[in-house]
Amino acid sequence: MDREEEQLQIITKVEKQKQGRHRYNIFLNEAYAFSVHEDILVKHRLHKGETLLLHSIEAILLDEERNLAYVKALFMVGRRPHAISEVKRKLKEKGFEAPIIDWTCKKLIANKYVNDEEFAKMWTDNRVLTQRKGRNLIRQELQYKGIDPNVVKSTMADINPEDEYEGALKIARTKWKQSSGETMDKKRKTAAFLMRRGYTGAIVSKVFAVIMSELGDEDSDLFEEFTEYD
Repeated sequence: MDREEEQLQIITKVEKQKQGRHRYNIFLNEAYAFSVHEDILVKHRLHKGETLLLHSIEAILLDEERNLAYVKALFMVGRRPHAISEVKRKLKEKGFEAPIIDWTCKKLIANKYVNDEEFAKMWTDNRVLTQRKGRNLIRQELQYKGIDPNVVKSTMADINPEDEYEGALKIARTKWKQSSGETMDKKRKTAAFLMRRGYTGAIVSKVFAVIMSELGDEDSDLFEEFTEYD
């Protein structure tokens, strides 16, 4: 018997799983061997009576692993948009190896399910318009998510300064009303609040100019403290 005959395996049973949706158990030479998704079953024509060599089984299992990773990745991005680095991290946490993760991410990008430029823009618009956050904090968030520095830079350049300013002014007015103490205390509390939310010193100064004007206070001594953070 030569080596090829020793590697020969016969599919003796194909059994649909009761719990696993679209999954099938494959039996080789009367013994359970592995399970596959229906797509892999069809692709490799896994029918009872078919014969498989060792290298064929390895190709089937590779396709199965890729399919499993891709399905899990699609579920992730279907729930909410993801940066590609997030997908890689989550797949790694689920136990997938680097070659499988790389293959999966390339397919996601090719099929336009993941796009870091679009993700960065969507993330930034949401933070500026809905969550009232400034560019300094947004930049940090995008960097943390592994977005390419050039993408981060271009995204920051595309932020509408007026939208950012309007958001800062809105939450500053609210914070001012909620703050206690003398005028200087309220200035410092409100300014610190804005800085923590990522607004630049220039926007903080612009916001205070409006608030002080509304209060009839032209004192602008505090403003210069924040220009170094632009």
